[in-house]
Amino acid sequence: MMKKALLAILAGLTILASAPGPAAVPAAAGGDLSCYTIVVGKAASADGAVIVAHNEDDSGAILVNLRKIKARDYGAPQTIDLGRGAKYAAGARTAGFLWIEATTQEFADSFVNEYGVLVTSDSCPSREAKSDVTDGGIGYMLRRLLAEGAKSAREAVALAGTLVETYGYTGSGRTYTIADKNEAWMMAVVRGRHWCAERIPDDEVAVIPNHYTIRAVDLADGSRFLGSRDLVAYAKASGWYDEGKEGAFDFKRAFGRPGRPDLVTDGNTLRHWRGLSLLTGKTWAIGDAYPFSFKPEKKVPAASLMALLRDHYEGTPYDATDGYKTGTPNRTKFRTICTASTINSFVASLRADAPEPLAASLWIAVAKPDTTLYLPLYYGVAGLPPGAGLGPDDHDYARLYKEHFEDAALKARKDQLLHTKVLAVQTSAEADYARMRGRIDGLLGSFEHELVANRAKLESDISALYGRDKEEAVRRLTAYVMDAFGKASGLYDQLLRK
Repeated sequence: MMKKALLAILAGLTILASAPGPAAVPAAAGGDLSCYTIVVGKAASADGAVIVAHNEDDSGAILVNLRKIKARDYGAPQTIDLGRGAKYAAGARTAGFLWIEATTQEFADSFVNEYGVLVTSDSCPSREAKSDVTDGGIGYMLRRLLAEGAKSAREAVALAGTLVETYGYTGSGRTYTIADKNEAWMMAVVRGRHWCAERIPDDEVAVIPNHYTIRAVDLADGSRFLGSRDLVAYAKASGWYDEGKEGAFDFKRAFGRPGRPDLVTDGNTLRHWRGLSLLTGKTWAIGDAYPFSFKPEKKVPAASLMALLRDHYEGTPYDATDGYKTGTPNRTKFRTICTASTINSFVASLRADAPEPLAASLWIAVAKPDTTLYLPLYYGVAGLPPGAGLGPDDHDYARLYKEHFEDAALKARKDQLLHTKVLAVQTSAEADYARMRGRIDGLLGSFEHELVANRAKLESDISALYGRDKEEAVRRLTAYVMDAFGKASGLYDQLLRK
C-alpha cells in the first residue's frame, strides 16, 4: 500500500446424515496463476514466531467472510460426507477455528485453529491427467478436516497425506502451507493419490507463487520430508523421471506442469524472483534455479511482509505503469504479487512464547492489500468485530458446508460486511489509481502505521495483564480489535465520500 506506510514498515480454519451431495460441489477449480505465500521459520523471524504471509487470488463475486467457529463435542464419532459422495469417519470433537472464508470457492479458504495450526494454499498445476479417486475424491474438505482435527502442523500433514491416499485429490495440483508455533511445512499434492511435504528449516524462509517449489526429496529423512511411499516409482512408471539421465529425483521437475518458455510472462517466475530478491537482499537472475528455502538477509518482522504482499515490482524494470502514471499496476502484462484477482491478504504469526490469547495473531486485509489496510486480529479474542463476518459461530458439518457453497443468504446481507466498503474503495481506486493512492496513504496508511508501531506495547501490556487476570486480558484484547475495525470502517466511509 501507501508509500509512507510501505517505507516505514520496510524499514524497521448435526451429524451429516443429510450432508450435501455431489450436486452441491462446484467443478474442481483453481486458477493456474493464483495466490502467493511466504513462510518464515521461527529462527528467521524477528520475534521467534513462525510467520505465514499469504495473498489469496480468485475470480468472481466472492464474499470475504471472517468467522470464528466454536469447538464442539458431538458425543460420538461422526460420519462426514466429503462433498461428492465419499464418507469420512471423524472423531466426536471438532476443534474451534478462525475461518477466512472465500464463499463458493473450493480451494480458497484459510484456517487457524485453537491449537494454532494454520492451513492455506496455492494452486500448483501438475502434469497428471488421470483422475484416480474413490467416491468422488476429496477437495474442499481436506483443509477443513485439518482445521477441525489437527493439533500440530506435522499431525495435519500426516492426516492430509492419509486423506489424499485414501480418497484421491480432485484438483490438478496444489501446495498447502501448514504451520504451527514450532514448525512449518509445504505439502504438494497431485491429482489422484500422490503427495510430498517438506519442512521449512527454522532459520530459513520459503516463497511460493503457483508452481511447485519442492525439489530434491529424501523420504528416508522423516524429520524433513514426508510423502507417498511410491512417489518416485510412480514418476518413473509415468515417464516423468529417468534416473539414468536426470540423476537425483526432483519433485518439481517430475510432477509440475511445464510452464511457458518466456519466464518473464509465465506468471510465476517474476513473483518468485521478487520475493527471493527482497528477502535475501541479493541479485537473482530470471531463470536461476531458485531454492526451496533460503536464509534471509536479516531476521524478518511480520509487518515487513505487508509491503511485499502489496508489491507490483515498483522500482524494477518490470514496473509497467511508471510509478502509476499510466493507471493501475494490478492489470499489466506482468503478473504482480498484488494483482487484480487478489481477494484477501494476511500475515499470521504463531508464537510459542506468547500467552494463549496472543499466540496466534493476524494482520488481515479483506481485499487487495494495496488499496486497503491490514487490521489486527487474534485467535484469542472473545468474538469478532461487527462487520468482520456473517453466520452462526456454532459447528454444524452440514450447515457450514451448505452456507459456504450456497451463499445467497450471506450476499443478501453483504452491506453489513466491512468487506463491502473495502471493495467500494478498491473499485474507486482502480479507476483513478494515482490520485486515490494519495488519499488512501493519508488515511488508511497512517492508521495502519499507528497500529504497527503500537503492537509491541499492546502485546506486552496484555501479556502482563493475562498473568494477573485472564478474563480482563481477553476483554481488553477484544476491545482493542473491535476498536481497530470500527475506526477503519469510519475511514472507509471518508474515502467513499466524494
